[in-house]
Amino acid sequence: MSLFASPLPTIVGHRGAPRSATENTMAAFQAAAAQGATWVELDVRRTGDGGLVVRHDPVDARGVPLIDQSMDALAAQGYVELGATLDALPAGLGVDIELKNLYGEPDFDEAQQLAGLVAAVVAPRLGSRPLLASSFNPHTLAALRASSADIPLGLLLVPLVGMELGTQLAVDYGVEAVFPHVTAPDLTAQAFAQAHDAGLEVMVWTVDDLTQAAFLAAAGVDALCTNDPAGVLAAVHPPHS
Repeated sequence: MSLFASPLPTIVGHRGAPRSATENTMAAFQAAAAQGATWVELDVRRTGDGGLVVRHDPVDARGVPLIDQSMDALAAQGYVELGATLDALPAGLGVDIELKNLYGEPDFDEAQQLAGLVAAVVAPRLGSRPLLASSFNPHTLAALRASSADIPLGLLLVPLVGMELGTQLAVDYGVEAVFPHVTAPDLTAQAFAQAHDAGLEVMVWTVDDLTQAAFLAAAGVDALCTNDPAGVLAAVHPPHS
């Protein structure tokens, strides 16, 4: 199964198009689509009442942990719920749902409740648009796979973890894709080819330098996650002269 079905790299708006609108909001996702992104990435966290809020940080703008609040209370602050977001996005727009479950943060949960909550929202919507789930926490991905075998998964790599180790980890955890950081030391055509040979697709994050975007495209990367969808699109999908 191909996640990013394109001969050239798929453009993924990182939290939407955060240079045009507030990140992780409907306005940012719509802006990314308008700029030519065919996928967007968003972050999801648990609320205190088992809701799923689209938010990168573990606290709200006041510094209060999300896990200590209800979804209704967060909605009153303008934050959006995952299911409603997926249903309201432009038709056909792919979504990479990053599950935030990191050690040391207020909502960290070894029981992996987040995975089950996300599976319950995502699984019924798999036919509605391209979807995948990703996380830095491989145990969260394993729990998500156990909750729903049909959701494609991507393993996010922390900065400076290279493709060789990342590819092996992705294979070991049985995911479909590996997502190295733009600072990884071995973002090369050979490394991408080895990942492809292992049955993995590769998305590099967060790529905002246009020269680097063009280099990665030429090296065979499958997708580029960027804060600048329009700029990176022009760099890797140049218009015909």
